[in-house]
Amino acid sequence: LISRLMHLVLLAIVSYCYAASPPGPGPFGNQILSQPVPGAAQTVNGWKDGKLCEIDSSLDKKNATKELQAAIDSCGDREHGGIVLVKEGLTLYTASLFLKSNLTLRIESGASLISTATGYGDKNDPSNTNVTDAPMVYTRRNSIMMWAHAGMLNGGKCLRMKDPLVGWDDCDKWQTLENIVLEGGGLLDADGAGWYADDTDDFDKTTRPMMLDLMWINGLTIQNLRIRRPGYWTVHPTFCNNVIVYNNSIITDGSNTDGVDPDSSWNILIAQNYISTGDDCIAIKAGRDWSGRMVNISTRNVLAQGNEFGLGHGVSIGSETSGWVQDVVIRDSILNGTDKAVRIKSARGRGGGARNITYSNSSGAVDEAIEISLYYEGDIPPTNWSATPEFHDITVQDLAIINTKTDDDDESTYLECIGLNDSAITNVLFANVKVASSNDDVKLISSCDYCYGAADDKTDPTPCFTAENNDDEMLPSFKFTTLSSLE
Repeated sequence: LISRLMHLVLLAIVSYCYAASPPGPGPFGNQILSQPVPGAAQTVNGWKDGKLCEIDSSLDKKNATKELQAAIDSCGDREHGGIVLVKEGLTLYTASLFLKSNLTLRIESGASLISTATGYGDKNDPSNTNVTDAPMVYTRRNSIMMWAHAGMLNGGKCLRMKDPLVGWDDCDKWQTLENIVLEGGGLLDADGAGWYADDTDDFDKTTRPMMLDLMWINGLTIQNLRIRRPGYWTVHPTFCNNVIVYNNSIITDGSNTDGVDPDSSWNILIAQNYISTGDDCIAIKAGRDWSGRMVNISTRNVLAQGNEFGLGHGVSIGSETSGWVQDVVIRDSILNGTDKAVRIKSARGRGGGARNITYSNSSGAVDEAIEISLYYEGDIPPTNWSATPEFHDITVQDLAIINTKTDDDDESTYLECIGLNDSAITNVLFANVKVASSNDDVKLISSCDYCYGAADDKTDPTPCFTAENNDDEMLPSFKFTTLSSLE
C-alpha cells in the first residue's frame, strides 16, 4: 500500500509538471445551455415574419451575386428580422456572400445556390474569377488564424487589424452576428473540386475556402438543406455559440472535405443529419498549435445525436485541441462504411486536450472501431508543458461494432489507445462495448501505450488498457487510485 501511494504522489507531481494550459473561455461568455440548445431566435409565427426579400425569377441560371448580397444587406440587421427567399425552381450562381444578423436565408426545396468560386485554373492569377470570386479575408483555416479565401457563405468579418501585428490573431475588432438561419430544403453547392484537384506547387492549400465559413455568430441554425461539393471543410462554425445543425444531407468527396467542424465554439447540437465525406464526418476542434493556444477559446457542450454516417472518419475530436474540447456527447450514431466509430486525436505541439467525452449507443460496420491517440503526428520530440495535450475522462458505452479491416497474419486491430510518456491517457471507461470481426477467422487485437482505464464484464474483447492487461506499475489508471481500491 505504501509503495502504491508513493507511485500516486509521483504521478501527481509528473502530471502537474506536464499539465496543459487550462481550458479557455467561450466566444460569447461562459453560459452552458441545456441540450437541445435553442439555436437562432425566430418569431413564433414562422419564417414569414419580418421583411421579405424575394430573389426575382428572371435571375434563374444566372450569376446573382449582386442581387443576393443586396437582399442580404436589405433584410439583415433588422430588429424584427428578415428573410431572403430563393423560391422553388430557381438555380442561382454566386460568388462569396456575407451574412447579416437577424436573417433567414431560405432556399426552398427544388432551388439551388451554386458557387462560382470553383478553384480551377491558376490560383495566383488575379484575373481568374474561379479563384477571385472567393476574395481573401482574415479568418481561421485549419484552426489557425490567417488570410485565406472567403467561404461560399460567411459570418463575422474582421473590421480592423492590429497595429503592430501579433501573429496569432491579428484582428483588433471582429464583427459579431446573431440569429442567422439557413434552411428551406434546397441545395447549397460549392462546386469546389478545383480547390483540391489542382496540385499546384505554389498554392497554399490551407487557404482554400471553407464552404460555410461562419465566424462569430451567437445563435445559428442550419437545417433541412442538401450541402454538396466543398473545396475544404464544409460547415465550419468558428467562435460561435448556440448552434444547431439539424436534418441536413452533407455529401463531400476530396481531400480534407470534412462535414461539420465546430471550432472554438460552445453549446452545439448536431442532430439527425446524413453525412458522408472525404475526411472526418464531424470533427470537433478548438484551435491549433501556438495560434490556437494564444487565442485560447475552448469548445464545450457539444451533443451529436442520431446522425447517420457513410464514408469518412466518423465523429472525431481533434486533432486541433489547443483551447480544449470538453463536455461532448456523441450518441445514437449509425455507421455504414465509416472508418472509425470513436476517434480522438491530438499531438505534441497542439496543447490543450479533451476531457469529459462520451460516445454511446452506436452501431454499424467500420474499418477500425476505436482510436484514441496523442501520437497523431507521429514521433514528435517532447515540448513545453503548454504544448503537450492531455486526454482524460473518456467513456465509451453501449457500442455494437463490426470491425471490417484485416491486418497481416489474420489479425484485425479494433482499438488503439496511444498516450505519451509525459502525458498518459487516463480514466478511459468502456461499458458494454462489443466489437466483432466481419471474418470469423480473424482475431481482434488492441494496442495500448501510456493508456489506463477500466472495462465492465459486458465489454468484449477486453481492452488492453485495463489493469489485468497493463504491466506498467508506475502509472496506474486514475480509475484505480481510490484508497479502497488500493487496500
